[in-house]
Amino acid sequence: MPIDDLTALGQKMREARKKKDLTQQELADLSHVSVKQIAKIEKGEINPSYLILKALAKVLPLSLDTLINPDVSPEDEGANQMKMLYCSCPSEMRETLLRHTQETAKELTELSEKFETN
Repeated sequence: MPIDDLTALGQKMREARKKKDLTQQELADLSHVSVKQIAKIEKGEINPSYLILKALAKVLPLSLDTLINPDVSPEDEGANQMKMLYCSCPSEMRETLLRHTQETAKELTELSEKFETN
C-alpha cells in the first residue's frame, strides 16, 4: 500500500475506534491484535496483513472494503455498514432484522414523501 493509503487507513481505524469509544488496549483485547500493532497502524507506519485487518474489522464498525479503499463513497460506506450489521447479527435473528429494516425503510420513505408534498 502506498504511504498515503496507509495514513488514510490509520485515520479511519482511529476514527472508528474512537467512535466506538475504545482505547487501543480495549481494541487489542477484543481483536487479539497487539496494542503496538494497532498504534503503528493508526500512525500509518505499517502495512497490516489481511488477517489483522479482518480481526480489527470484526470489532470496529468498518468493512474491509472501507479500510482498504480510501475512496469509498458515503453511500457505499452506508451499504457496507448495513451488510456488516446483518452479518454480525446471530443467524437465527437475521430474518427479523431484515424485516424490521424493510419496515423502517418503508416508513421513512413515506415520511419523506409526506414532507415533500407539504
